[in-house]
Amino acid sequence: MRYHRSAVLVALVVVALTGSILLGAPGSEETVLPREDQLIQPEDTGTQVWPYTSRSRSTTGRTLALNVLIIGDPDQTRRALKRRAETNWTAVVDDDNATIGESEWQPARGASRYTYVTVDPNITGRWFQSEYQLATGTYLGQRVHIRAYPAPSGNWTAFQAHTEYWDWLRLRHTVTGVAPGARFLERDLRDEPFIERISREYHGLGGGGSDGWITIIELASAAGAAGAVASVVPLDPRHRDVADAAVLPVTLAGLILGVRSAGIALEHAIPGVTPKLFAAVLYPVIVAGPPFLVTMFARDRPATRSALLAAAGLGAGIVLDLGAVGANAVSVQFVLHRVALVSALGLFAVGVARQDRQTISGGAVAWLVALGLPLFGIL
Repeated sequence: MRYHRSAVLVALVVVALTGSILLGAPGSEETVLPREDQLIQPEDTGTQVWPYTSRSRSTTGRTLALNVLIIGDPDQTRRALKRRAETNWTAVVDDDNATIGESEWQPARGASRYTYVTVDPNITGRWFQSEYQLATGTYLGQRVHIRAYPAPSGNWTAFQAHTEYWDWLRLRHTVTGVAPGARFLERDLRDEPFIERISREYHGLGGGGSDGWITIIELASAAGAAGAVASVVPLDPRHRDVADAAVLPVTLAGLILGVRSAGIALEHAIPGVTPKLFAAVLYPVIVAGPPFLVTMFARDRPATRSALLAAAGLGAGIVLDLGAVGANAVSVQFVLHRVALVSALGLFAVGVARQDRQTISGGAVAWLVALGLPLFGIL
């Protein structure tokens, strides 16, 4: 019977990882230009824009939708936003009642993304890359991230704004919303003296997180001048049953949340250091911490109960962490990856409880594979 249970856990890991890989595997991307019906012409721009960004100079690499367009001289727009980087953003509550908080609007880096512009759909246009990126919030917590695409000709700048959070189990940012990013910019810029008018224009194209609307922000004539206004608890042998039921899941959940909190604290305490350094320092805690805690608290305990407690603790930590960064919607690929991690740790707990080296090895390998695949871009 015990081998049957182990086989079930192994099967869960394999199925979850396989499904996650299949969903995350990139397809071949040939160079494809947008069709005329995939272009929009925002008011007063005189150009037609493909309202999305792409990983490559092709529509086959489409990612997130463009959702904000600022009408005005691109240099003035850039100066206004860059000057705001020297001040603090006001605390803004997003559409899901998650407060981003007061955080400096900082230059940001991210993967290359392209969009397509043409003055005439009958003439081949141009793919061009974002010229600058900005973000507010915390790199290792949650933030609003924007990419700016100044017009190759004309007085406008297109933006792709989205909310995202740092995913410790994939070592990358995960996007939580496109519309909340646009709404954040609307609310934050609404009362600035360099803003003439804010409205929304419906173009009806979905996909890439788009709801069919794009925010139009018009700069006032004086935009350039006004841009600045903006421990592990020791086990008592007499209470081992209580520890089995509480300490293991609590410490596992606390470890996940603790790494998030530590990363954000370091980011605030040492602002001059790249947050990726803190991620590199803290990530080994994510890798080794859960197996270490399971090894401490599952040895010589009932195998099934240990597996359930380990899975419950890690699962609770994942759910609480998602709530802390305001991630209210996740993909199927994301769920499968987390199921694989939870199942792998449960399998490891079974092996530790039974002191079965083969099962311990299987659980450890499954845990490392589930963590390692995102590092190679497979998930």
